[in-house]
Amino acid sequence: MDKALIDNIIENNNIVDVISSYFPLKKAGVNYKARCPFHEEKTPSFTVSENKQIYKCFGCGKAGNVVSFIMDYEKISFIEAMKKLAARVGITIEEPQKESGKRSKRDLIYKVYLLATQHFRENLEKYGTNAREYLVKRGFGEDIWQEFEIGYALDSYNGLKNFLLKNSINDRILEQTGLFTRGERGLFDTFRNRLMFPIHSTTGKVVAFGGRILLKDQAGGKYINSPTTEIYTKGNELYGLHKTRYEIQKRDYVLICEGYTDFLRLYEKGFTNSVASLGTALTGSQINILSRFTKNLYIVYDGDPAGRKAAVRAAGNALSSGVTVKIIPFERNIDPDGFFATGSRDEFKEKINSAETLAQFIFNDNVMGLNQTAKVDLLVDLLSNIADPLTREFQVKEISDVFRISEKSVLSRVRQTYKKPEKNIVQIPAFKYEEERDLLKLLLNEKTSLKKVAQEIDSSYFLFKIYREIYDHICTIFEQNEKITGILNSIEDEIIRSTIAEILLEEVPELEISEVLQTVKLRKFEKDLTEINQMIYKAENKHDLQLKKDDLKKKILGMNSKIVRKTLY
Repeated sequence: MDKALIDNIIENNNIVDVISSYFPLKKAGVNYKARCPFHEEKTPSFTVSENKQIYKCFGCGKAGNVVSFIMDYEKISFIEAMKKLAARVGITIEEPQKESGKRSKRDLIYKVYLLATQHFRENLEKYGTNAREYLVKRGFGEDIWQEFEIGYALDSYNGLKNFLLKNSINDRILEQTGLFTRGERGLFDTFRNRLMFPIHSTTGKVVAFGGRILLKDQAGGKYINSPTTEIYTKGNELYGLHKTRYEIQKRDYVLICEGYTDFLRLYEKGFTNSVASLGTALTGSQINILSRFTKNLYIVYDGDPAGRKAAVRAAGNALSSGVTVKIIPFERNIDPDGFFATGSRDEFKEKINSAETLAQFIFNDNVMGLNQTAKVDLLVDLLSNIADPLTREFQVKEISDVFRISEKSVLSRVRQTYKKPEKNIVQIPAFKYEEERDLLKLLLNEKTSLKKVAQEIDSSYFLFKIYREIYDHICTIFEQNEKITGILNSIEDEIIRSTIAEILLEEVPELEISEVLQTVKLRKFEKDLTEINQMIYKAENKHDLQLKKDDLKKKILGMNSKIVRKTLY
């Protein structure tokens, strides 16, 4: 995307106006404040600066500009965020010529699914007596039907097909939508006489359908789901996430059930941080999507043997992906939907609070038919898929504690060699380098000073790693003549981005930039001097090192006497 276009979109979207469209901001001095949308908090620590067009949460560290806010809040890509902001202020973004054909095809399939959703919803109201009776019998009110756009597919081979043709959809695209099956007489509707559940992408577009039978002797499986298409890949979507992603992020945990009705029951009961995995296998892709919103997963699968085995596989996949996972156990033949037939919302909260780790769940299981040795072997098999050595070590200890066997016994059954852990790097506390932070503050607020500073020092003069990286970013962005807030677009590292936003929101020190620069240089010279002294102590030929030391001492002595306060040796 063209840089000038990016700048134009950002300039026309005031960050206060954009964020205020999601939740209210309260004026606090020169800035605005709110409770952070990215974590639970009682006292507002989410700060928005209209003057500098940035935001920063001093609770969780989230920070950025108007683009990164949309990306973080909506969990969408940079391009998607730019398009959203452009549409908000009426700026047109032209698609690259080479992608226009593919884009138009994809857009047409999206349109087909939008029309299909409309068609199925109208059918439910006009012709779906059996479907409505089924929903009422299951205890789902019309508000749920409407919110999740539930519909009904007619008991007809051409109901949807004719509707789409009447709405000017070219019949050549129909077979590529996954909504039709080809037979001897041509294409016909795949979904017939079924309750229809639209599957939405994270951004809210309908990309697939799940259809449930309404008659016991009905042909086909209990559920039929859309196949992979241009806009949908099985295992890449989670049912309900488009509605629940904000609550998942705010509560910092997600409840993962198997199917549509389990999800709808949880949602209806107020557990609006839920999703359904659309089958018994929670995929790595789904885990990665959820990990954008939370690293804490709760598996809420059925209590029968198949559901419990699926829960074990899901938990194993989650651990392999580096997230925290617990399982909420149900008795045999009980599922989340069935639980609420007699159980209350408070009782379900208690089940969440008493959720079990994978090892605890397998140890306590009396449904899958495993003896103690088989249970340990199952855990060891799952353990072998975990690449991270620290996670593996924690799991070994967990298995040892739960099954009351020695860690040595568990390790003897592990069929994967541990990798040697990398040596920890000790970070130097940032407060020790206040002069480096002061210099960054001055540079971020006095662009004209950068040229002079850049001529005297490079990033090696910053001893604190984060400040060193920030200085490199500042130099790069100013060389390209971009604005200060533009620096936040180019940084993927959240810690660095957060630190820059924090620095931008701090008061600019009343210091001469030349004096601060001298202090930074002195720190670097002192560090170099210490290293040379250590080298001299170990070296046999000390002559060249002594010359370097003498040269370095001259540099220090040539600096402002007010800056040089430490004894040289």
